[in-house]
Amino acid sequence: MRTRPDQLDENILTLFNRACRQSRWEVAEHLLRALEASSDEGDGCEPPCVRSPLTDAYLSIASLHSKQ
Repeated sequence: MRTRPDQLDENILTLFNRACRQSRWEVAEHLLRALEASSDEGDGCEPPCVRSPLTDAYLSIASLHSKQ
């Protein structure tokens, strides 16, 4: 079980946020899929309240949509 995000996930999230800021949506989509794939590697035992890079990416998307 991963207790905290690893550095790779954090780096992918950073690049995802940069791609969104630059309106590079195809790149952002691939990076989001990478975060989803990385999240699938967990054993599912993490409590739902634990923030993850994937959760942060989804929150970024929601924030972008609310600003439109």
